[in-house]
Amino acid sequence: MVSSWLDTLILLGLGTLLTFFGFGAISLAIYKNYPKIEERVTVQLSSSASELYDLLDRMFRRRSMASCYQIILISTVSGLVMGAMVGLNFGILGALAFGLSMAVAGYKIPGALVRFQFQRRVEKFDRQLVDALNMMANAVKSGLSFMQVVQVIEREMPSPCREEFGMVLKENRVGVNLNDALLNMTKRMPSEDLFMIVNSVVTLSQQGGDLSEAFDTIATTIRDRQRVHDKIRTLAQAGITQGAILSAIPFFVLGMQYIIQPQYVSLLFTTPLGLALFMLMCLMILTGAVVMKKVLTIDV
Repeated sequence: MVSSWLDTLILLGLGTLLTFFGFGAISLAIYKNYPKIEERVTVQLSSSASELYDLLDRMFRRRSMASCYQIILISTVSGLVMGAMVGLNFGILGALAFGLSMAVAGYKIPGALVRFQFQRRVEKFDRQLVDALNMMANAVKSGLSFMQVVQVIEREMPSPCREEFGMVLKENRVGVNLNDALLNMTKRMPSEDLFMIVNSVVTLSQQGGDLSEAFDTIATTIRDRQRVHDKIRTLAQAGITQGAILSAIPFFVLGMQYIIQPQYVSLLFTTPLGLALFMLMCLMILTGAVVMKKVLTIDV
């Protein structure tokens, strides 16, 4: 009995000593490399804020650079606090691990959400291009000039097509050349279909040609490409669903085990070895998910 107690105390003492030296080594490394760490964090934060500012500006949801910094910092701090509060149930190490993990997630969330919204906007714009091209072809056949065609698109089409062509009109009214205004639209909206349309308009305006025939041909090409893209995406969706289910199963099983036998599962979050194994599991699951995503992502 005395021997078992001594063994337990020795193990606890060794664990505490290793934890103390681990935190000491990390603190010393941070102290020695603080200028480099500060510079790297500043550059990374500036890059993330600039990306956020640029994407919001291209979606006509303009915010100041200071506001973009505030969004990222608030999200990061909120993730740190929530993660630490959840991790406190598993001890100091759990609070530290959960807090840092949620802080990183909170830092990434604003950029990920805005990039997702921007991608949805581009996809919606691509969907509207076929109707816009048919409208443009009919308008050109009826004898309207290209500027009048753009006005029809700006008046009749829904957002985001209306906003993009409306910006072309605004830029042209303040003295920007029409071709330059169209090229600026391709910079705001990175769509291959739009670039093909603008390139055709610019070429035909310089060399001459039938715009209505070009619009009809491009509309047919875009429609066929979208049909193939939808078919491939439908076939790939089954693999993506399977990957999501496989990635979620370990966490579901872990949660069920914690409900049934919390004294065993809690070791994953209250001991250094458990935390290391848990982080390794998360890393392996993340790696598998990324690999499956790249395999199932097909450019059309």
